[in-house]
Amino acid sequence: MDLILNSGAVRRWVAEVLTVFFLLGGLVGIAVGVGLIVRSERTVRFFGTLNRWVSLRRASRPLEVPRDTTQAVQRNRRWLAAVFIAGGAFSVFILATKFEANAARQMFNLTALRPPVGLWIVESGRWILIVGNLIAVVAGILLAFFPASVAALEARGSRWFSERRLLKGADAQNLSLDKWVTAYPRHAGVIITAGALLMLGNFSIMLLGMR
Repeated sequence: MDLILNSGAVRRWVAEVLTVFFLLGGLVGIAVGVGLIVRSERTVRFFGTLNRWVSLRRASRPLEVPRDTTQAVQRNRRWLAAVFIAGGAFSVFILATKFEANAARQMFNLTALRPPVGLWIVESGRWILIVGNLIAVVAGILLAFFPASVAALEARGSRWFSERRLLKGADAQNLSLDKWVTAYPRHAGVIITAGALLMLGNFSIMLLGMR
């Protein structure tokens, strides 16, 4: 995959595709600008029929419903504890005895860095994983033998933060630009046409330079 992404031919193809995309965008911009200048009312009416407001706040409402999993965890705590303990212990054993730092450095394509730096990054990641899996083992033991302590910790640490409440008002429609274009369609058309011509010229030069 890295060989494909680092290939000069692939990069050239991606650059040409993006250039053609922006050229087409410039042509569309010229069409819109000229339409606003020559046929103002018809163009404004056409884009008015295309406008549709999609509220992310309304669509994300089901994701904001709190769901309490405490009873399900307590009901299946022995199975969950076994998974945590076995999985964490196995991972710690593999990371402690079977881990090859040089192989990991090559797998994550860190060979471009100096060997001490690459090995430091790999070893840091290994120890983070070891500590995380040890915490999973401890959590499994607590869940198996001290369920009341786990329930108390969960009750103390559980806090519900609603993104919909924090972002309230950010989803409101702002039609200031639409109203300005509707009030001054020809002025907007001149600005859009000039910007589209500038973009079209720049990317035309870039495309010719790639040939």
